[in-house]
Amino acid sequence: MDVLITASLSEDVRRLVNETVQRAGAGATFEKDLRQVSVQPDVIFGNVSVDFALEQPKLRWVQTVSAGIDAFSARADEIPEELLITNGSGTYGPGGGDHVMAMMLFFTRALGTYWDNKKRGLWQPRLASMSRLLGQRLVVLGLGDLGLNVARRAKAFGMYVIGVKRTPEHVAEVDEVVTVDEIERVLPGADHVAITLPHTNATRHLLSRERLALLPPTAYLYNIGRGAVVDEDALVEALQSGRLAGAGLDVFTTEPLPEEHPFWAMENVLITPHVGANTPHDHDIAAEIFLQNWQRFVAGEPLMNRVDLQLGY
Repeated sequence: MDVLITASLSEDVRRLVNETVQRAGAGATFEKDLRQVSVQPDVIFGNVSVDFALEQPKLRWVQTVSAGIDAFSARADEIPEELLITNGSGTYGPGGGDHVMAMMLFFTRALGTYWDNKKRGLWQPRLASMSRLLGQRLVVLGLGDLGLNVARRAKAFGMYVIGVKRTPEHVAEVDEVVTVDEIERVLPGADHVAITLPHTNATRHLLSRERLALLPPTAYLYNIGRGAVVDEDALVEALQSGRLAGAGLDVFTTEPLPEEHPFWAMENVLITPHVGANTPHDHDIAAEIFLQNWQRFVAGEPLMNRVDLQLGY
């Protein structure tokens, strides 16, 4: 059995992966450039193109480093049913939770204003533009790994957290769980909205023009899920007109974000380039998931993080 590893691993983790694979009698090939791959893998650990995966006659399992599997989901009908796809969910939640809270504090503590004032040498208190998170209401769209990490941090700040998910079962990290059908009920009372959802047919423009209009003008929006979950044209209009206070955006419908996009010039928009959940150690962390799944795979047991390509996660 041949295992192809395209993930960027540290030397120690690379050695561990190699030794673990070899103990099961398999061979490990480390190669980031798919054009240089000379083996026909049975297993792939790392991100690869759908075309490459479909060209592998022996391929039985792909463990992605990423949590999102958009490319595979978009071509779900072409993927053989027997091909197992598992993702890196669990790798990015802590970083994503930190990032949303950082964006939230950027706005509520007026840090952008004070950063600008620092560069200009201005001692100019702006208390009217500052607030505290204690008691404020946060709506989290999606309660997967990212959403739960956002919720945990928000609760530590004393916020009231409402989670939105497909099924309305109780979730310990939030105060209230509602279904998508109930979004219209909770948006008017939201101080903050965090999008942590993947892009699927069901989530595209979930935050539509009509739903954005339900938010109070003092509310802030944060997106570390996927850009297409929100109607970006409607979001631009809401931010420009003052019908929404601000937005912290890490993902966009088109990436990289075009230079001429209005978001760049808007003072009430904070932009990061799709790095909201990332650290330099993500691939090593994802390797922990791969190694656990490898033991399961060798033993013929069900794998963790198996994705439903039709659902998109």
